[in-house]
Order: sequence, then structure tokens, then C-alpha cells
Amino acid sequence: MDADAAADFEPTRPAQRTPETRGRHAKSDTGATPRPPDAPASTTMVTPEHAPVAAPANPSRDHEQADSAAQESPDTPAPPDAPAAHSALTGEGIPPSPGTQAFPGPQPTAGTQLSPGTQAFPGTQATPGRTSASDSAATMRTSGRSVRTALSRPAVRKLGAGLVEIPTVQPADPRDAVLANPVVAEGKRFCWRCSSPVGRTTPAHPGTTSGTCDNCGAPFDFRPSLHPGDMVSGQYEIQGCLAHGGLGWIYLAIDRNVSDRWVVLKGLLHAKDAEAQAVAMAERQFLAEVAHPSIVKIHNFVEHTGRDGTTVGYIVMEYVGGRSLRDILDSHPRPERMPIAEAIAYVLEVLPALDHLHSIGLTYNDLKPDNVMVTEDQVKIIDLGAVATIEAYGNLYGTRGFQAPEIAKTGPTVATDIYTVGRTLAVLTVDMPMEHGRYLDGIPDPAEHPVLARHEFFYRLLLCATDPDPARRFPSARAMSAQLAGVLREILAMETGVEHPQLSTVFGPQRAGFGTEELLGQTDAYADGIPRSTKLAAREVALALPVPIVDPADPSAPLLSAAVHPDPEHALEALDDARERAAADPDNAPPNLDVELRLAEARVHLDRGEPAAVAHVLAGIPAAARDWRVDWYTGLAELVELDFETAFARFDAVLNVLPGEIAPKLALAATAELVLQHWDSPDPEQWRAYAEKFYATVWRTDHGVVSAAFGLSRQLTAAGRVDDAVHALDEVPATSRYFTTARMTAVLLLLTAAPPAELDETTLHFAAARVQALPSAEHRAVQLRLLVLGTALAWLQAGHTPKRPDATLLGEPFTERDLRDGTEAGLRTLARISPNRTHRYALVDLANAIRAQTWF
Repeated sequence: MDADAAADFEPTRPAQRTPETRGRHAKSDTGATPRPPDAPASTTMVTPEHAPVAAPANPSRDHEQADSAAQESPDTPAPPDAPAAHSALTGEGIPPSPGTQAFPGPQPTAGTQLSPGTQAFPGTQATPGRTSASDSAATMRTSGRSVRTALSRPAVRKLGAGLVEIPTVQPADPRDAVLANPVVAEGKRFCWRCSSPVGRTTPAHPGTTSGTCDNCGAPFDFRPSLHPGDMVSGQYEIQGCLAHGGLGWIYLAIDRNVSDRWVVLKGLLHAKDAEAQAVAMAERQFLAEVAHPSIVKIHNFVEHTGRDGTTVGYIVMEYVGGRSLRDILDSHPRPERMPIAEAIAYVLEVLPALDHLHSIGLTYNDLKPDNVMVTEDQVKIIDLGAVATIEAYGNLYGTRGFQAPEIAKTGPTVATDIYTVGRTLAVLTVDMPMEHGRYLDGIPDPAEHPVLARHEFFYRLLLCATDPDPARRFPSARAMSAQLAGVLREILAMETGVEHPQLSTVFGPQRAGFGTEELLGQTDAYADGIPRSTKLAAREVALALPVPIVDPADPSAPLLSAAVHPDPEHALEALDDARERAAADPDNAPPNLDVELRLAEARVHLDRGEPAAVAHVLAGIPAAARDWRVDWYTGLAELVELDFETAFARFDAVLNVLPGEIAPKLALAATAELVLQHWDSPDPEQWRAYAEKFYATVWRTDHGVVSAAFGLSRQLTAAGRVDDAVHALDEVPATSRYFTTARMTAVLLLLTAAPPAELDETTLHFAAARVQALPSAEHRAVQLRLLVLGTALAWLQAGHTPKRPDATLLGEPFTERDLRDGTEAGLRTLARISPNRTHRYALVDLANAIRAQTWF
């Protein structure tokens, strides 16, 4: 364990249930001395408002206080509470969605599936050599005294679904971490009961490491109670002190009964209080049942009678060698922080561990960079001292600057843990402002932090995770992991230029393509004389966008699957039948069935082109049961009604809670383009910027969403960047059904980028080569061949001449006479296949007019 991995903290006095402290952090009445600029905040202890301040009578049910050894390293205590958490979602172009929960369903509880449609942790993978099949095997690998040499390890390994290269942490001798002079600095000495400074030097007397608190009379002793050579419980031979935490000294020891493995002993709370020791010992027993490869393993709970006759309880944990994220972060001097992809990769390894704790009814409560260790082959959260049951009574530990603002009122919840994950990510990647040694609440403005300005969707993820309203945060670690993995893939696609698609766990695939024919379809007028619109059709877009999927684990899923039918009328009948069956047997009906049926009905009405019916059905969903899916279907209905700005705000609200998803970004891009095409907007450049940004994000992340490639090419063309537009179309995979369409559209862009007289000869040859490469069965090849010949003819008539006298185009000499002959032949070919008689005559007349003049 890193020597800094359990530095001291100020154990703050529990919050009292008074009107003045309701819903706030617990406060210390001690003064605060300024910390070094980079020193993190202290760890605090709070009492939920609904809980009694005293320790519970039944330790098996409730926790009095979680004995967390904070992984901070301040020299002085943190000040009283700083201002409240950051305000609601802000940021230019990011409108909030009032009254809408982030995700479907109630907040998760132990043993429940937490995210609709989510079956696995996207973005995470077992690291090499890791297995969860046997905890004992994992213990031998990570806690055994033998270490592999650096020569047997690669220089880097990959985390985050194998996408991010991480430097390998080389093994070190645990004995090197033992402190030579284990002394607690005076600035770190606080009373465990009232958090007043103790043992300090005053004008009246020198500082002391043991005594009683002048404020409350509680005993204190900052001297190590164990010494090198001591044998605890006849099994653990003490090697020395590693660090001092808020609950006492942490010791390195050798387990003489199990292969001489390295272990860590940590004293339980309040060594001088026998009753508190008994309660803490009973409460900590359940931690031995926690088994996860990314969570430090608890081996044992033992008691030891010291030289002064005092019996102290100890938690025996596996030794986790390596570097803490705090140590890795500190290797980046401010204002530089950890590379964003690397930070996300580490956190993606941690989220499954938190989800495991939540699934068994526990919360971690104290996630921060100091409590995450990176070993040779694993990433682990250490120090389970603050772990408590969900909504536990009693005192709870956490770290100011990371701790959720509502925890004193609600107790520990999944939402309070999610908040600490968001804060940890922010600290790892952003130069977070500090005051008196603690990180200030809120997420900084992207205008002042380039990393947030560059990575907008990461910024949105941080806002969602740390939203002041717990109901608007990610509902589970699993759900946050899916979104964080999506954000990581978008970041990697931006930084590497290589797509990184991900299968969504909440949306189905795009139902159809849109925007692929609008430009190329204009050439069909050559064949039939019918003009085509170049604008997107709002209803076509709404019907093409993905729709939410039903979680197979949802109790309503069987009834909803029975209602799936391709015919809308039959689908509505099946939904009505499901509603009647539920009404006939209400005791066995899923509690959320009405909400799910209404959402399914909204989709059917949307497919039928009935936006008013969609709004009516969704209006029946109570406010407390609303989630992002209501915004999604409402936005689609508003698209059909041509209410583009309102629809844009709906999709933006969905993106705020699903920042890693492709679907809302595609919807935002299309909606912005619809505004440009159908409305006379006072700020067209802003809408064009939105369309280009979102189309570009979708396309570079996933080349399977071809509608984004065509949309991006339109925006780039409008901005005068034709070469970039052609490049976007050229990225359409050869396996796509739209590959040939993209190639032909690129030809059209090349030839219409400027008037024929302003084109260069290279562009004409480039376009001609693309036309010649079209499949022989492509019916539009005649149209495009005619377009190339006609454009080249106009180029010659503008006074240009080919660079080479023997130049050819489409296999014919590059001369005006030969171009006229080829154009005439093409027009007559179109006339023969034209279905419109009048247009056929017009094509023949045009062919006669363009034919080269002869004497015969």
C-alpha cells in the first residue's frame, strides 16, 4: 500500500437534526489553517437527518459510523462547509430539462437491475491474469510476498475495454513503504469524538501524543500501538507502520499462517472505548463477505491486547501494492492533470466494484483518487472503512469536496456514490479550484478549462453525475459505466481518427437512413423530368431515428413483447389487451406497467403520423415516473409537427442524461439542419455549427450511421469545404448499402462546387474516374456520365484547354466535338428509358441542339 494511501483526516463531529443543519454537511467548530495549494480536503463524518445521532442498538442492521482511513494528505483541518453544491445544468447551448428524471424507474435498491436494457458493463474488461472465480487465487496473486521481476511485465497494458494504453506499475518491496519514524504531525491531531484539535503545543504546555480532549474528555493516543516484531493473534507479525489514518495507524504485517503473505492491519475505531470497539467489530464482520476482483479483500477480524493492557480490534486486509490515483495524478504538475482517456479507463475499472456493493445493499461512500490503487495487473478500491448499508443510520464518513451535498439528509445511497465518481473524474482531469485544502463544489466553466471545452460530452457527463438533484444523476454505476464508455469512445475517435462504435444498451439501431438521396436525387430529373426537393423531410427523420429498447429484465417486458406487431392497428389492440389483463389481476401486474404501455403506445402513434395522440398518451404519465424516454418521444412528435426548436431542447435534455449515446446527437444534428432548411432563423450560423458538430461526432465515432456522413458532407459543402465533404463520403464502408450512393454524391459535389469555368482539369478527371468505377448495373451511371460530359464541355467553352493534347475523358478524346458527341448520345439514351413522353421529347430536342455541327 502506498505510504500516502491513508494519510490523516479530520473526523468531523456528527451533524445534528436541527432546522439549522437540515440537509447540510456536518461542520467542525475548529478553525482552519490554509493548506498547501495541492493538498486535498479532509474526510468528514455526517449523520443522516432521519437517523438518531447515537449508535444504533442493532449493529447488524445499522452502522454507527464507518471507519474510513482517508487517503488524503493534508497538514491542517478543512474549514467549515463551503457553499452549496454547484447549480443546475448550465452551459451555452445546453438547456436543462426541468422535472425529468435521468433514467427510467425508481432509484435502485439492493438486488435490483439498475439500468433498462443494460446487461453488462460496456467499456470494462478483466485485466490480464485476473479472474473472479476464486478469491483465494486472486489473493495469492496480489497479496503473496513473492513478486515478479519487471522484465516479465510489458511496458504498458490496456484498460477501458482494451482501448487505452496505461503504463504498467512495477512491483516494489512492501517493506520500502514502512515509515522510519511513525509520528503524527501536530496539525493532524484531532479528537475522534468532537473533532477539536488535541495534543497541540500551546503557550502553557508542549504538544503531546496522548491524553484527553479538553473539550469533551475523550481519550486520545497518536502513538503506534503495535511495533515491529509484535505478533497479533498469534498469526500476523508486524513489520511497521505504513500511514496514519483517521481511525489510527495502519500496519504492514506478514501472515505466518498463510504462505508468509503480506497483509495490512488497520485498527478499528476508538481504541479507548470498549463499547464502540464491540459495535464496530460486529458491524465490520459483513465486509468479509464482500468479494470482487476490484475491491480490497478483507481476510480477518482479530483482537490484540497491547502492552498497556488495552484490547484493540483490527481489520486484516490484503496488501495492495502499487500506486494510488492520487500518486499518479500528482506526477502531473498543475495545471496539467491526467490525460482524459487514461482517467476514464481507470474509473471504468472501478464502477463494476461499486455496482457490486450496491447490488448487495452497500455503499462505498468515500471514492476519491487516494482510495483507488493501480497494481501490476488490477485497479482496486481500497479502504472499506466508510462502507455502510444503503440509507444507513448513524455517523458516516466521507471527504469534503467529494461527498454528495444531500447525504446528511438522505443517508448513503446509490446517488451519493455516483456523485463521488463524478467528483473523482473531475479531480483527475480538471484543475479543480480549491479553498483551504478542499475542492470547491461544482464543475468549472468550460470557458476557463480547455479540456472541458474540447470534450463537451465528458463535461455533460460530469454535470449529470454531480447534479444537485440526486434523482437526475445516473441511476446506477452500471448505467454510468455505459455512458462513460460511450464518451471514451467518442474521445478516442476524435484523438485518433479511428472509429470506435459501441452497441447501445438503451437505444435500438437506427430504423432507416435519411438524407442520403436529397442531393443525388436531383439527377433523376434528367431521366423523368420530375424535380426533387433538396430538403430533409421532418417526418422521415422522425421515423428513421432510433427508439428506446425495453429492458428484458423489466417485469413488464413479457407483456410488451406480446404487443409488438408490424401493423399499427394490431399493435394498439394488443396494448389494450395487455392493459385489460393487468386491470383484471392488479396484484400481479408490474408496478410500472402503465408507464411502459403508454410509451409503447406513443411509439405506435408516432409511426402512424399522429403527433397529437403521442402528446395525449404521454401526458398521462405522472411527473414522478417521467424519464428521458418521455422527452425522446415528445421530441420526435414535435419534429413531425415542425416545432423544431422545442424538439431540439427535448433531444438536448436527453443528451444531458445520456452523454455517451449516439442517438440524441444524431437527432440534434438533424433537427438543427431542419431549422436551417425550413425556417428563416435569425442565427443560421449557430444552427449550422450545431449540425456540423453533432454530425461530425456521430460519424467519426460510428461509420455505421451513414446518415451522419451525408449530413456532415452537406454542412461542410455549405461552409465551402468541399474536399472535406468528399472525404466524409469516401469514409462510407464498402459493405454499406449506401456505398455507391456516397460515391455518386461525391461526384456531384465535385462538379457543382463551383461554376464549370472555375473548376480545374484535375477535378474533371477525378470525377470521371469515379463514374467509370460505378457498377455496371447502376442505373444512375448514365445520368452522372452525362453530368461529367456536360460540365467538361462547359469548361472547354469557357476557354480552357487540356494540359495534354491527347487527353481523354470517360474513354473519349478530350475535345469539344467528342464531348458533344458523348453528351448527345447520353441524352438520347435517357430519352429511350424516360417514362414521361413529354420529357422524352425534350431530351431529344436537347440532344439535337447539342449535336456537333456537320456538313451532312
